[in-house]
Amino acid sequence: MVISKKSIVLVLAVLLAISFVFVACSSKNSENTDTTTTSAEETDLEDVDTEYGYETEAVTDEDGTEVTDEDGNVVTTEVAVIYKTNEDGNTYAQKIDSDGEPVTNKKGNPVTVKTTYKSSSSSDSSDSDSSDSDLGGFGSSSSSSGSSSDSSTTTTKKEETTATTKKSVSLTENSATTKFTGTEVVPKTSDTGDEVSFSLADQEIIASMLEVPYLYLENYENSEGVPVETAVYTAVWMAQRDGGTATGKDNSYAANPIILDLFKYYGNTVVNFKTKCNSVEDTPITYSNNKFIISSFPSKKQTVVIKKIEDLGNNNFYKVTGTVSDADRITKVVAVIQKNRLEPTLGFSIKGLKWS
Repeated sequence: MVISKKSIVLVLAVLLAISFVFVACSSKNSENTDTTTTSAEETDLEDVDTEYGYETEAVTDEDGTEVTDEDGNVVTTEVAVIYKTNEDGNTYAQKIDSDGEPVTNKKGNPVTVKTTYKSSSSSDSSDSDSSDSDLGGFGSSSSSSGSSSDSSTTTTKKEETTATTKKSVSLTENSATTKFTGTEVVPKTSDTGDEVSFSLADQEIIASMLEVPYLYLENYENSEGVPVETAVYTAVWMAQRDGGTATGKDNSYAANPIILDLFKYYGNTVVNFKTKCNSVEDTPITYSNNKFIISSFPSKKQTVVIKKIEDLGNNNFYKVTGTVSDADRITKVVAVIQKNRLEPTLGFSIKGLKWS
């Protein structure tokens, strides 16, 4: 294959333009230490496989000492991270702020949390099964300085109950915060379990998540990955749900918050969403220069009425069956969902879908 000099010059020009963009803004972290959040322009524009997750970190006091409860257990909290690889090809978890931007300290070094997760782009990612660890590693906890602790850990969040449909059956207690070990297997839409019932408020939330306009266009199992054909509409729905306020005059939105919202909705990284987004025709969202442009918000399309919920066990997975109307010829939906706190105002992620 012959590569023209013109092509080489163009590639070099693009690389040089990217390498000279370094803009940062200062912020304060929860421990009142100065940190820096890198701007959208400084993030790796070619990193189309951006992987997010949540890691467990020990809570420390003003002196940096780990906080313990009355039983002597280390109190922990969960922090959002982005997974990156260093020059040696090893994965590290860097904290991100509420906008999905990576956080650094005064010296410009990444503020990291210890992780056992292996990024798909790391040199040793072949040792992990990506289909079973799509939510990142919730392994060992550590402080921001990177020091690890061998002490037992606990979370400060209380247990919540999920009522069953049969009054004679004891209430099943499920932690509202799902712990991911990196080895979990997500159930399939064909799996079955004991019937349970969520509160009316939870059912309304799940139904609204299944009513993302045109979500019914594709079926998928978690092991297959999220189809971009429906992820584009999910991204628009999440942006509208966040207030629908563009950050730019051209109806543009910073890329990282959009990607992070998709991760929260699906509990999974939508692989290559930046590059694949524009390949889906007749959608209101496009990607360019590390930002998404949303031209309009689609009006409501399908309506979902939940008829049955089954407990699939194995880390707060549930199967939801419902009737569907106003979705062309689709009349039924089966969804695998997970109860978690990736997005606190939702409380669930959609892990698999089958429309019929």
